[in-house]
Amino acid sequence: MIAKLIAELLKELGEDPHREGLVKTPERVAQAFRYLTSGYAQDVKDVLNDALFVEDYDEMVIVKDIDFFSLCVPSKQIVNAVGGARPARLVRPGDRLWTLDQGYLKETTVTMVTSRKTREIVEVETTGGRFRVTSDHPVMTESGWVEAQRLEPGTNVEWINPKTLCRKPYHPQPGYALGYVLGAVAADGSIQDGRRIALIVKDETFARKYRAMLTEAFPGSASQIESITVPSGLLRKDVLMFRVRIVSRAIAGKLCRWLGVSEEGSKSKTKSFVFPRVVTSSRKMMQGFLDGYCDGDGEEMRRGTRRLCSSNQSFLQELGEYLEAPVGAHRRGVGRIYVSDRWHQPGWHGRHGFRQESEFYVPVDGTYATVVEVRRLAEAKKPHTVYSFKCEPYPTFLIAGHLSHNCEHHLLPFIGKAHVAYMPRRKIVGLSKIPRLVEMFSRRLQVQERLTTQIATTLDEALQPRGVAVVMEAIHLCMLMRGVEKQNSKAVTSAMLGAFRDRPETRAEFMELIKAGRGLQI
Repeated sequence: MIAKLIAELLKELGEDPHREGLVKTPERVAQAFRYLTSGYAQDVKDVLNDALFVEDYDEMVIVKDIDFFSLCVPSKQIVNAVGGARPARLVRPGDRLWTLDQGYLKETTVTMVTSRKTREIVEVETTGGRFRVTSDHPVMTESGWVEAQRLEPGTNVEWINPKTLCRKPYHPQPGYALGYVLGAVAADGSIQDGRRIALIVKDETFARKYRAMLTEAFPGSASQIESITVPSGLLRKDVLMFRVRIVSRAIAGKLCRWLGVSEEGSKSKTKSFVFPRVVTSSRKMMQGFLDGYCDGDGEEMRRGTRRLCSSNQSFLQELGEYLEAPVGAHRRGVGRIYVSDRWHQPGWHGRHGFRQESEFYVPVDGTYATVVEVRRLAEAKKPHTVYSFKCEPYPTFLIAGHLSHNCEHHLLPFIGKAHVAYMPRRKIVGLSKIPRLVEMFSRRLQVQERLTTQIATTLDEALQPRGVAVVMEAIHLCMLMRGVEKQNSKAVTSAMLGAFRDRPETRAEFMELIKAGRGLQI
């Protein structure tokens, strides 16, 4: 069948498949395709199971410089474009799409669009929405790239709420002002629905300072001070209060993550806040946090000493442990700690003073949605047109907020070397089986990212080791022969599991060993 199709293709190109030199070409091409995709006929059990051994060895095992080659395939998507969601058929080269890189929202540009026909479509339903793609379309999960058809209910996939894509980004500035905002919100503020931040206080001076600090911490944000009346159960009358409020998912989402609470729900989360360790990234930021908290729920006791109070006992306990200040009872259900204005000085009453426990960081934009169901759609009478995009500088893009990857429809190979390592937990595998595993997965229609993840997860499932690492370096013919025609470009992908992911020193040792020059050569 393939040979017949190749003969027809030669005719479409204007060639005579019966002329001398081309007579045997259709069959040769058919044989080549069968060889290049022979991995589909192989099974992991057949490759590994007859070479698994129990051995008391727990150091790193590395097989490096494994040669491989593979092919790329396209898929369909409804994408999140900058400026609004757009059907794939309307996407053009030059359009910008949203993507996530290391969890942060980025823009990527479409450089090429191709299309083809298919009848195989799956619908993936998650807690974040639904989307339809071809069955082999790669989707990013907590453990790496997984084909859509292989997603299991309960799997977490990388996701961002599509409603947030058109929001104005606010970039937090580390320092005193941001610490003050976190302290004031932790003491007297509320965050609702992951977008509404409100501070309601009696002291107008406090309200004005908080507003100024909020603007300084998140440049470009615009909050207003409103005079409102609030009924008082104690005084049995309305009391004049001042409210500072801003509606922004970009700001509220970051505050929620720093303070350790969910972005969902309309109730105030003050009693669920945790001590935000990010404020310990600098002395100025920690001082701002203490000042903001004291202005909200504290008081000056005597010269140089302040009392901070909270009904959130776990929060107060964490803060007290950091300051080395005992937590006492203020009144029923409310705790308190005393803080000296010399809290930062090492040796003051035997305490450590300021101590950095965190680098400054900005919470990532992405989160995870959980797969609910994956179902294959009934075969359509007419094939679907599916589209494929090549994007730069990021090859990934969002489908209904879900992070996916794609490689354009050119069926050109990528060629390179694989480096595979694992740290055994009493079970080892014959060394020759690792190159065979690489060969099995590479002899399929592939994208490099998915190929890397498949090798790592298969070894992890088969050996249950303490860790697995896979690094793949490849030259893509699609980049050499067509499109951007970059002759010296190389793509490098990696998948780290277990100890290689959790321990930087183990990962660094592996990377150093695979970089080392070749030793024994036969």
